[in-house]
Amino acid sequence: MTFRQCSTIKHIPDVAKGFHGTPEFKELPQRVSQIRKRLAYERQCRTENDDAVDKSGDDCLSQIQTLRQTFNVIFDRLERSTISEMENRKALLKNKIQADVDQIDDVTEKLEMLTDALKDGSDTNEALSYIGFTKCDEVIFNAQLFLQTITIKDDFKKTFQSFKGITEYLSSLEMLGEVVCEGGEKPLPGTDHVFEVEKHVLHNVKVADDKNACYISGICRLANGEFLLSDNRNLKMKLLNSSYPVMSTSNVPDWPQDVCSTGQCEAAVAVDDDEDRHEILLVRVKAGKIEHMRTIKLHHSSAGLAHHGDHLYVTTGTALHVYDMAGGQGRQLYRDEKGETTVQRCAVSSDGSRIYITYRTHHQLITLNKDGTKLSTLTHPELFNPATPHVTAQGHVFVACDVLYTVTVVQVTEKNNQQTVTTLAWEKNGLTSPYSLCFSSNNSLVVGQIDDDNIVELKLK
Repeated sequence: MTFRQCSTIKHIPDVAKGFHGTPEFKELPQRVSQIRKRLAYERQCRTENDDAVDKSGDDCLSQIQTLRQTFNVIFDRLERSTISEMENRKALLKNKIQADVDQIDDVTEKLEMLTDALKDGSDTNEALSYIGFTKCDEVIFNAQLFLQTITIKDDFKKTFQSFKGITEYLSSLEMLGEVVCEGGEKPLPGTDHVFEVEKHVLHNVKVADDKNACYISGICRLANGEFLLSDNRNLKMKLLNSSYPVMSTSNVPDWPQDVCSTGQCEAAVAVDDDEDRHEILLVRVKAGKIEHMRTIKLHHSSAGLAHHGDHLYVTTGTALHVYDMAGGQGRQLYRDEKGETTVQRCAVSSDGSRIYITYRTHHQLITLNKDGTKLSTLTHPELFNPATPHVTAQGHVFVACDVLYTVTVVQVTEKNNQQTVTTLAWEKNGLTSPYSLCFSSNNSLVVGQIDDDNIVELKLK
């Protein structure tokens, strides 16, 4: 410890000598009296304030009790209306569920009757067997279409969201709040409706052990509302919940090119190194984790994926192949070797009747039928360097376009066999290099980007 040395030392008696005669000492009683008066005044004010607090508290309590009595009358009425609305919504949901069950039972019964008839007549009458086979094949096709629509549905549930407001606002309400039904298919406008971006939200999907900027090459939404992303630069699959935070990740052996949902909680991932690794990884999500199930080896490159029914559609850059999900047997559906990236990415309509592919270097969106026959070729100034098409369950078509100086997401609508392109979003909506697309059940279009740690949620109206 170090002490500061004193320059001089004086005794207190020497310093205090003659202090009684100084003005400071003579004025001390007056200063004390003044400060005591001020303290007494402030104390009195505080006492009066304390009494005022008690009185105003009693007044507030009386007002609260009066307001509560008013609320009781209003809430009783609103409660009755809300419960009635909830019961009506519950009945509608139960009717919809029962309709699905009835349709499942009807298809099952038809299949059982047809298969029994085939067994009974298979050895005696080939004509009857052929007729039975044709009818059975038709029922199976319709059943696959039906399953395609119900596999994208969430579990039905109801949530209650209360309204907030003052007495006058509550008095004007018919219910306490809106009964919001979550799950199932949400109504969307017709396919000729042109959407607008109401607002955009950025969601960061970078995780701690990512070594590079994110390159979200693919996005798909699972039946439970979670999202599965392929991060090409970081060799990862990323699982996001419905609010978009990353829940878990899983490494992949090489560059993941694209991902698509293949069932309730299952997905396919295209993995390709542009040399000798050409694979489709089949994965499933269980308890918030990504599990690898099996691998399909390909003899060609894989750039994009789409799924419909029991088939997996794979683009190579110049061709479109379709594979049987069960056996992995593939066949070429469409090919164009007139240039590079003639078949960049693909999307399949919910009924399987239309397949959309992007011809990137010629700035075209090509529409094929289910057999691979070209139905139309769309070329448009706003459809420049198209990367990934996406089609909703209701048939709305979106395309992510990425060029050096212009980045856009466009919507393609069709009316009277005429296709129209409308720019939906660009840089002002948070886009930097859009590449992958996925439509969410809450009327949001989720955009994955190249070399950007944020995905963009476009809230549409």
